[in-house]
Amino acid sequence: MISHVWTPSSFWTPPLPLLPGSGGTETFTLGQCRELTRRGIDNQVVTFRLGAQDGRARASDVRFTGYPTPDDAGLLEGEVVLATEPLRLSTVRVPHVMMHNLPLVGRDLAFYREGYAGHRLLAPSCAAARGWGAFLGLDPGGIGVVHPFAGVEFATEPEPERGSGPVRVLFAGRLGPEKGVYTLFEALHSFAGDGDFAFTVVLAGGQDAAYALAEPLVRAHPMIEAVAPRTSAREMARLLVTQDVLVMPSHSALWVEPFGTLSAEAQHAGCRVVASDLGGLPESDCGGLVLCRPDDPLALARAIRRAGALGRLTPAPRRAAARHRTVAHSVDELLTALNGGPPVLG
Repeated sequence: MISHVWTPSSFWTPPLPLLPGSGGTETFTLGQCRELTRRGIDNQVVTFRLGAQDGRARASDVRFTGYPTPDDAGLLEGEVVLATEPLRLSTVRVPHVMMHNLPLVGRDLAFYREGYAGHRLLAPSCAAARGWGAFLGLDPGGIGVVHPFAGVEFATEPEPERGSGPVRVLFAGRLGPEKGVYTLFEALHSFAGDGDFAFTVVLAGGQDAAYALAEPLVRAHPMIEAVAPRTSAREMARLLVTQDVLVMPSHSALWVEPFGTLSAEAQHAGCRVVASDLGGLPESDCGGLVLCRPDDPLALARAIRRAGALGRLTPAPRRAAARHRTVAHSVDELLTALNGGPPVLG
């Protein structure tokens, strides 16, 4: 048995359910469970304080087990993988913790050293392992790496026919400064009066306080078409196959992207991706990635023009992209980490 323990449901107040389409951690956890089931390996998602409202209704093919509190879980058998945050549980084997995020603002070294003591550490990229190693004072080689992945929906979604028209550029990250939405606003000045490019922004991240500041600006911007958030991988895949370029201009001071799952998803769907040369984003390359200097709107604009000139991935490169960063590769990395095991943090 492999238990993916949904720690945000015990760490955050109020607790957050595990909902498909809410973020990369959710996509990772559910996708890993489905691939493990496909291989005949018993697995479950363990949640706390949420009862039947923990997300199971929207992921009926994944086994959920809910407890009132961590203390009510008893002794968890088999392999245990905590999603993101420290949590003290009674387990038969040494638990692993998948550190999807880099250290959170407001949580100091002592919090993480104490919380992760007695765990084996996993990170979503080599860059994230280096970041966590530097923060915790560890050799990054002692942190296992399990990369996120693009679901099969992105490679299999057919591309609709289209006529001539502008290069279609999409921003689909959370509407917050750390994801670079304000860098995109600045870059748009380089396209003023240019009818060769059309920009779309997904209104994603409504649960974030920063969203309330950015959302009215997106809606009011004369060069942006605002569209509703997508709530499933299939919906996002259907949007991506209509676009030419996805932009991920993550901010270097506010957010170092641990990996960038949306980048891999977009490339599987045939989109070029323009991303900040930062954190784990270079590791998301499936053959269609264009990197640019972070926090530089002119560099971002130049990279968008370069990606637009290259155009969408044609069928053969798109099929090649779909062979990289798959859920099968990710689960292979997970099983290797669970079987070999990085050292226990003292």
